[in-house]
This record gives sequence, structure tokens and C-alpha cells, in this order.
Amino acid sequence: MPQQHPAAPDANQGLGCPLFDALPHRHIVDGGSHIVELDVSDEMRGPGGAVHGGLVASLIDCAGASAVASASRRPPATSNLSVSYLSAGRVGPLRAQAETLRIGKHHGVCEVHVYDVGKDHRLVATAIVTVSLLDGAEFTSKFV
Repeated sequence: MPQQHPAAPDANQGLGCPLFDALPHRHIVDGGSHIVELDVSDEMRGPGGAVHGGLVASLIDCAGASAVASASRRPPATSNLSVSYLSAGRVGPLRAQAETLRIGKHHGVCEVHVYDVGKDHRLVATAIVTVSLLDGAEFTSKFV
């Protein structure tokens, strides 16, 4: 059964900054996957009705960095993000599911897929996220 972690104004549970942390979201740990779900509101949509691509990229960044932090137990800093947008996210919630591919001495890499859950889990975007692992004594992710 997946573990849900309600959003909180905390660096390990938020989306990365106070502005994004105020958005309705939740973290879910499901086996080796780290999932971040974002509830969609009209304020997130552009003129065409789709969720803004920058917000989708931020969701990918958060899920990827959280997955690598959990796997490495070290503080993360995203160093590269490569996104392919495949369809518009319109209904929500948007679900970013991250799978860690490799943890090395200085970097971690994960793959992230974003789905529009309310649109029959339609694939919205795929991404590869590379994270630099920072020095951090006794870092503990809240998602382990």
C-alpha cells in the first residue's frame, strides 16, 4: 500500500520554494517509486486550458530530486533536466512518478513520467533528471 505524505511547508515535503509549496500537492512513496501529485486549478492553466509547462517541469524536478534524495540519503541539487512534453495536462491531478536509475558517488539519475490522472492516466511528459549529491552529514529523507 502506498504511503501518502500530505504537503507541508518543509524542504523535504514541499515542491521546492514557498510559492510552489502553497499549491495543493502530496508526496506518495510506492515501493521504489516516488510520486508527487498536483491538484489542478484554473489558476495553473494557460489560455489554451492546459497546465503551464513550467509547472509540469517543476513537478518533474521535485519528484526526481525527492527520489534521488531517498535513494542516496544525501541532499540533492538538480543539475540537469530534460523534458519531452507529449500531451496537454488539462484535468488533473497531475502525477509525476520518478524511478531512480542510478546513484553514483556524486550524481543520481532518475526517469520521471507525468500522467494526467483525470484524463485516463494520459501520459503528459517524460523526463530524465540528473541530480548532484551534496555533502550532508546524516541527511534523512522523510520518504524512506
